[in-house]
Amino acid sequence: MAFAQSLQRAFRAKGVATRLLFRDTYETAPLPPHDTTLLVLRGKFRPKPAWLEHCPHRRRLLWQISWPLDISREELASYHRVFVASRQDRKRLAYLSGRPTHVLLQATDFRCFGTPPLPSRGLLFVGNTRGVDRPLILAFARSGIPLTIIGAGWDRYGIQAERESISNHELPKLYAQSLAVLNDHHGAMRDFGYLNNRVFDVLACGVPVITDMAPGCPDALLPGVVVHGPDHDPWQTLREVMARRDQAGLMAQIAACVASEHGFEARAEVMLRICRGEVAEMVR
Repeated sequence: MAFAQSLQRAFRAKGVATRLLFRDTYETAPLPPHDTTLLVLRGKFRPKPAWLEHCPHRRRLLWQISWPLDISREELASYHRVFVASRQDRKRLAYLSGRPTHVLLQATDFRCFGTPPLPSRGLLFVGNTRGVDRPLILAFARSGIPLTIIGAGWDRYGIQAERESISNHELPKLYAQSLAVLNDHHGAMRDFGYLNNRVFDVLACGVPVITDMAPGCPDALLPGVVVHGPDHDPWQTLREVMARRDQAGLMAQIAACVASEHGFEARAEVMLRICRGEVAEMVR
């Protein structure tokens, strides 16, 4: 919901009237005027085909942000235009949909104001186990490197989480206090090149991110991203983090880049320009 609300604020800031439809009530929501546009943020949840077919919106847009294997050719064909949060997967979705398809990476509304502060805690990971092994997180938890985990289910590995949950508005401050933040991707997102929004969130706070991979990461952000593979030594990865932090002004520069180019305002502007015909069609 936070992702949708952030995008809604960005559109409203540009003078676009919006309302949110929620997965549990969208079928019974009041019908919109016929000249409106529907934008579906497609992750794990999909609207019912019959609802999509009969909804009165003049134009239907899709932003595929995750779970790339869950969408079918038939569902893709229900939309007039497709945005996809993966450079790697654009051609596949364009082929399956037969629709104009544009790369639009995920985004953040987190911000770092001024020079990022010196860290007051070690490494951080925020997330549940999801009922599966998360190798990168387990590797650091077992390495002896100071690591704070916030999330549920870690007791099955003998790991004591600091707490089980945290509100979204608390995260920017927590990230900014950390030496680095751990991140990993769902298997399909990793395989099809979807960079998750945690990468943007962490970098926006002026903090390095340690991740299992960085598919399609913009070049300007890569110096703040430390990729940790299954055969890598957590202590060596930590040394790489320290090297990035030792480069004067590097993380502040990256945070400024995220704020100007990878916020929801920037993504909303791209969508509006494309829909108004101000950006040339991408080759299908």
